[in-house]
Amino acid sequence: QGLFFALAAAAAPAHATHALCRAENGGERIALDVPASPDPFVFHTAEFGQRFRVSAQYLQPAGKLKTFVYDFRGDTAALIHAAEYRLGDADCSAHAAGFGLNKIYSRNYEREIFLQCFAVCD
Repeated sequence: QGLFFALAAAAAPAHATHALCRAENGGERIALDVPASPDPFVFHTAEFGQRFRVSAQYLQPAGKLKTFVYDFRGDTAALIHAAEYRLGDADCSAHAAGFGLNKIYSRNYEREIFLQCFAVCD
């Protein structure tokens, strides 16, 4: 009976406890830790000065990570990129190596930002 429970535990799929997103702009790097949340109004945000804002949310019950990149234009931030990724329990380890390598350009001077996320599995 003990062997049965050990095998069942080993066969259980790993799920993402949180996501880690990394962004780079002009040699500057930021990391955004995005813990799982059931609340669709919880976002985690980081900024590159007055150039870009990166926001993300990981809705674990829905099994998805959403990312958003904003470009600052004067006093406002304009959305220039949005993406949604599935992080289901069955494929968490496949996402641990990284997914969503995005190269995003702003309108002003064609500034670019790179964004990639990683699932952190238990």
